Amino acid sequence: MLGIGTPLLWRNVTAESLLGLIDCAYLCWGPNDALFFIAFDAYTADNETFKRFHSYAPYVQNLEIYDGKYGCCYTVEGWNVLLNEIEVQGRPLLPNLKSLRFLNISPSHGFNELRWISVFATPGVKEVSLVPSQPSPSGQIPFSVGSTILEALVDLCPNIQTLDLSTSDSCYPARFSDARFRMALAHRPTRPWYQELRRLTQLRHLTISEGWLYPDCFQILGCLPELESLAIIPGQLDEFDYAFEMNPVLPNGSFDRLTNLSILGLESYGIEAILEVKDIFRQITTMKLEFYFDEPEGYADGKYLGIQGIFKGLRNASYLRELHISFPFQPEEGERPANAYHVMEDMGLHPFLESVHLDGIRIDKGYRRACHAIRDLAAIWPNVHTLSMPSQHASIRDLEDFATLPSLRHLTVKLDLKYPYLPTKPEFKIAPLKSLTSSGPVRLSATYKHLSLSADALLRLWPSLQHVTWTDEDTSRMEMAHFFNSQVLPFSRKCPFGTPRRAQLPATRKARKMKAFFKLILEDLEEADSDSDPDSDSDTEEY
Repeated sequence: MLGIGTPLLWRNVTAESLLGLIDCAYLCWGPNDALFFIAFDAYTADNETFKRFHSYAPYVQNLEIYDGKYGCCYTVEGWNVLLNEIEVQGRPLLPNLKSLRFLNISPSHGFNELRWISVFATPGVKEVSLVPSQPSPSGQIPFSVGSTILEALVDLCPNIQTLDLSTSDSCYPARFSDARFRMALAHRPTRPWYQELRRLTQLRHLTISEGWLYPDCFQILGCLPELESLAIIPGQLDEFDYAFEMNPVLPNGSFDRLTNLSILGLESYGIEAILEVKDIFRQITTMKLEFYFDEPEGYADGKYLGIQGIFKGLRNASYLRELHISFPFQPEEGERPANAYHVMEDMGLHPFLESVHLDGIRIDKGYRRACHAIRDLAAIWPNVHTLSMPSQHASIRDLEDFATLPSLRHLTVKLDLKYPYLPTKPEFKIAPLKSLTSSGPVRLSATYKHLSLSADALLRLWPSLQHVTWTDEDTSRMEMAHFFNSQVLPFSRKCPFGTPRRAQLPATRKARKMKAFFKLILEDLEEADSDSDPDSDSDTEEY
């Protein structure tokens, strides 16, 4: 008898768990619990073979295929057993299926995936995902095979709303020697993939590879009437370089419902080329960019020339509300965060922008001080309330520049409060900042006077500040951070620097107790040395 929780337990299921319910199924497992293959024995199949399967199949809404953790892609033998059961039942095996997700792409380069789709896809399916696992990709789907997959989707689930289909014709030497890949490249579909795409009129969320920027395809993308979000990931089309050949002529009204754009894992010059297509940004409110630079000369100082073109291209997204830019640099390979020097202001005024996340991007001290590169952001980001720059070192002098952002409420930077500095009273509008987060270890002065001055400085810049958050594996440094938040910061808020009462406080019982507790913390404190960080450019002059 099925339990009350059965519908919920079987709503999301893996293919191996589901197919294991079929009595004639044989599952072969290898090391690390990796599934090698599933085989169906047609000779042992009878009327009872699918009894357990049909008991649970109506509850299945989301089917996951392959192993996303280890990147394993098992094979299936005996598909005819499943096809015969479909004929016997006269209906789909999974009548209520809503999504079909492949957690990797098999070495068949799309042909095995096509078989899964032909067996399990139904008119009720709203989501299909075929994107290689990044940690361990097994294969890739050429555009020719992708065309046939799209044709199958049009026939079997024409009302699909979410599609992730990464296709690529890239012929790396090792891959081109693979007979299966050569066979996949030689496959000739009925129609090109973009002609099939035209028929999927209910698409709302689409993930594609860069080869889909081919002009004929890009025009069709722009005409999809319900398209709300578009993600572009690596995957080249043979004999097409979009960075030089894109130049699409889009009809009026193209991308008129597109509000979310992600461009992930491409070279910077490729992203620049896409950002030049103004029509795609007409309604964009959320944008995510992740890129790398093909500029070895920039590794040493982080001055990559491509960074300027990216910020300039953002001028076209005038309705932007949320911006994520990421440069996943590799420190172990000598790479450093990309130095944005003074080019961030090239993106121009963005009055609707509210949230900015810049990971792997920083402004070095020379440009912060000489060019006022941070202060200049106040003019173009008047309504930004959340700013995250985890690669940006920031002393109190730098925080004084960040404080000019008039609407800032949450700030994340790599804080260094070891060297106190008391800024003058702000002559600009004070922002309502409440939370300040450090992406690095605790860096606070080991001198109580300087610790107190740091708290005074923060509250002078942001009187609404409630706490400073650090994440540090060192227990003693975290105790120092707790002391700063629970004792020093409230103490400075209650008695601001320069008040008559503050001058008398060193002799009070409260102050003596705080200093005694502070000395206990110092006994176990192991300071985080900012000078040992190759990216540190904090101030070393003391107040």
